[in-house]
Amino acid sequence: MNNASKPELKKEKVISPIWLLPILAVLLGAWLLFKAWSEAGVKINIVFDSAKGITAGQTQLFYQGLDIGVVKTVELAPNLEGVIVVAEVKREAEQLLKEDSQFWLVTPKASITEISGLDALVSGNYIELNPGKGKFSDDFVALNEPPNIIRGNGLNVRLTSNDLGSLNIGSPVYFKKIKVGEVQRYQLNDQHHVEFDIQIKPQFSHLVKIDTRFWNVSGFEADISLDGMQISSESLASVISGGVSFDSPVQSAIADKGQNFTLYDNLKDSQRGKAIQITMQQQHGLAANRSKLIYRGAVIGFINDIQNTGSHDHFLAKALVEPKYEDLFNDTTQLVLIKPEIGLNGVKNLGALVGAKQIEVIAEQGELQTEFTLTTSPKPPVGSKSISFTTNNVKGLAVNSPIVYNGLTIGKVTEIDLIDRSFELKAFIQPQYTKLLTQGSRFYNQSPLTVEADLNGISFESSGLSGFINSPIILMPGHSNALSKQSQYALHHNKQAAQLSKAKIEKPLSLRLNTDYLGSLGEGAPVLFRRVPVGEVEHYSLLKDGSIDLKIKIFGNYRHLVTDNSRFWHASGLEIKASLEGLSVNSESLKSLVMGGISFDHFEELAKESIRTVHKTKQDATKRHLAISLTTNDSHGLYNNMPIKYQGQQIGKVTNLQFNDSLSELQADAELDFPFYRNFARSGALYWQETASISLSEVKNLDTLVKGDFINALPGKGKPSQQFVLQKQAPNTDTNALQIWLSSSHFGSLKVGSPVLYKQYQVGFVDDAKLAMDGSKILARLNINSAYRHLVRENSVFWNASGVDVKLGLGGANIRLDSMETLLTGGIAFATPDEEPTAKPAKDQDKYELQPIYDEKWLQWSPSIEP
Repeated sequence: MNNASKPELKKEKVISPIWLLPILAVLLGAWLLFKAWSEAGVKINIVFDSAKGITAGQTQLFYQGLDIGVVKTVELAPNLEGVIVVAEVKREAEQLLKEDSQFWLVTPKASITEISGLDALVSGNYIELNPGKGKFSDDFVALNEPPNIIRGNGLNVRLTSNDLGSLNIGSPVYFKKIKVGEVQRYQLNDQHHVEFDIQIKPQFSHLVKIDTRFWNVSGFEADISLDGMQISSESLASVISGGVSFDSPVQSAIADKGQNFTLYDNLKDSQRGKAIQITMQQQHGLAANRSKLIYRGAVIGFINDIQNTGSHDHFLAKALVEPKYEDLFNDTTQLVLIKPEIGLNGVKNLGALVGAKQIEVIAEQGELQTEFTLTTSPKPPVGSKSISFTTNNVKGLAVNSPIVYNGLTIGKVTEIDLIDRSFELKAFIQPQYTKLLTQGSRFYNQSPLTVEADLNGISFESSGLSGFINSPIILMPGHSNALSKQSQYALHHNKQAAQLSKAKIEKPLSLRLNTDYLGSLGEGAPVLFRRVPVGEVEHYSLLKDGSIDLKIKIFGNYRHLVTDNSRFWHASGLEIKASLEGLSVNSESLKSLVMGGISFDHFEELAKESIRTVHKTKQDATKRHLAISLTTNDSHGLYNNMPIKYQGQQIGKVTNLQFNDSLSELQADAELDFPFYRNFARSGALYWQETASISLSEVKNLDTLVKGDFINALPGKGKPSQQFVLQKQAPNTDTNALQIWLSSSHFGSLKVGSPVLYKQYQVGFVDDAKLAMDGSKILARLNINSAYRHLVRENSVFWNASGVDVKLGLGGANIRLDSMETLLTGGIAFATPDEEPTAKPAKDQDKYELQPIYDEKWLQWSPSIEP
């Protein structure tokens, strides 16, 4: 018993493990409850006037672009005044729900004055929250319009104006046309003035100074006067939503946050800008607050004060320039009085006639300055050549009168002064044209119209229509290439005076001329060179052979015009040419109409005449030609003087028509002009008659209905020849073309010129057609282009492709035609069998039968035939 084991005693556990399960369940339930509470969000009530644009489950709540909740339900308010929107706000945004928090509905809005809420076009309407202060609240009343909210870290200042104008929330604020801020909000104060709170971006806040002035730049600024209408604006944004601009005085301190400023209606009212002074000898019609400074058409400032310094010829004007243009006023700047200009190009600066004068600003880069002198004309460009003229008469001239060379304006007159009963004109030549001033250069005043009428003729010289308003000065450069060093010139009253200023007198030149008839020539009759009188007839006598010997005198100034290549012709009376192409009337001079006359000119391509002859006309004097003959058996349409042409250019004419002795052929004598006879009086040259052709498919040579038929020609390459055959139609110039014959019992609508088709592509034409001698068939000659002659084989088949092939059946209609041309003028088609080996190629003059209709299998043939 004593050795028996003792029982082991164990301490009983206080808590059984089974209790862990309920504890875990409690903890899990608590966590689930917290999670559900935190995710459930906060329910709030928002009262709106209307539920329009709000949808339960879709309309979201946003704070500065962050989604913070969604509308759950939309209910009608108990008093029936508005609706109650129940929304759920995310738990993390609960701190935004204060008593003063504001809610409003954001919808897309676009108008002339405002564009907002465009993001709602994508996401749909939403409710925006602006957090307030105070205790937590879940009941709110929505605003009808977004509140005026100032956000950001920029400089906030307040502007006061008499009215709202076209400004609105978001309207831009500019400094020198750069957007530096915007209008944040506006309100009406107790004095019934409009207050604007604007915010300047931080990087631009230093530009707002204590003495800064603000002005309205909304919409357009229009300047309407006799000169026209000028419209300007600060920017497109300011036109739509209004805008504000301001300046930044350099010496002023930076403005404080919240400082008050006055908003002026415009820059002029602000009396702010860069101040400049303008000195002038007289007031020139300028007026304070009305005269403007204009740069390239834009108004950049205005005159605000004009004072007389005590001297009648000294005035001082003060002007204000917009700050953004102050860099234009430097030591290169010119201020030029704008004057009215009346010309054929229109009337410029008409307002200067009746309204206040304006000032043009001409500027380049330079050192800034504030004092300037007003001038009446701009300074010459840098590099110009300054010159002056002396004259006794300035009729038609004025400041800005052009200096012209060969119709090109190369300079201008800048000043005109009267000195000791003579006039001195100051002018300049533009830099790129100074090289025209060579030694011996002369100038003359060109009148708008110069008329010289006497027995020598009527001479007109005009400077153009613009010269009636502003006469030009004409430059006549000297014959030397060396540049002129002089700067003062005499201004001659006309061209002749300028030319004679250094004329060299020489002895007259005596010549003897021979002519077949005297006509109206007599002693004293003028001798003309290009219609300019340069001599006269001294004497004439009759020679033994019946011809007339003329003795003429060429004045010494013009003797150099007579050369070995000179030709003379009668210039007496009127030369009248009348034809279907028009009427031409020509006269050398009025004196030659009465007394007769001789004209001459020199022609380098003509050889020296053994005896100087006075020809009947200029054409006879200068023309060289070669006689040829053309024979034909059809005289229809031929006539004397019928032109011969090549590519539309006349190269000769028919001079005579006569039959041969048997009356079987007509011979047309013709002459070819130089130098064309070198190529057209050779064997191989072709001549044919062209006449008008009108048909459904072609209209050709319509001009011959008015002008008459003509002979067309192609040059030859053979030996010289003067005998040719005149063909009835245009020849075939394809010398390697294939010519074959078709026979048919009838010709249908086919005719000469009808196309020949292969696979509906034209490869030739009907060259000729005639009736067989026995009268049983029609024979047609085909001309196949040399490039396609290999397609015609001994077993080729030809059919009439004229008109339309129509097949009717129960299944419908089948209409087929080869081409529109064959429908109108007829045509021939052919095909070659698809056989191996291919048949031998056709030879010239081979004969084929023309089939009246085609077989369908012919259309399926498509052999490959190598040339």
